[in-house]
Amino acid sequence: MIEIPVKNNHTLKDVLLMTENTPYHDDTGQLLKILVASEHARADALFRKDRRALESLLAEDFVEIGLFGRFSREDFLTRILPLFTLHSFSIDDPHVRRTGHDAAEISYRCTEDATMGRNKKSGSFGVTALYSLIGNLWKISRWEIMEH
Repeated sequence: MIEIPVKNNHTLKDVLLMTENTPYHDDTGQLLKILVASEHARADALFRKDRRALESLLAEDFVEIGLFGRFSREDFLTRILPLFTLHSFSIDDPHVRRTGHDAAEISYRCTEDATMGRNKKSGSFGVTALYSLIGNLWKISRWEIMEH
């Protein structure tokens, strides 16, 4: 289990440095570290409600399919982020696989406690995130969390 407190474990700067220092991103172990760090940076940005940090992590075609609905990048950043509060988040048993030269998928179980408006969700969930390599940065194209 990888415990990811939603405060200051991996910063966006850490993710960028990891990405820049991995030529061609062919090492699966290193790619897993990069994507786990990116998932943490996403959780940290949500915890802090940091729109700029989230924007830098999300691809232009980003879609989130979550516990509270399906949202485009713009909807997520403008309508959902102000209402969403992430209380805690941890990652268990992450796995990564390359799905193309410039695409990868990370899947894991997470324990999440979150509120959107008056709706609270907490428990253990399955997460699948699709990443696209844009320039030399891995960006989230689709993030999906599923109840089991």
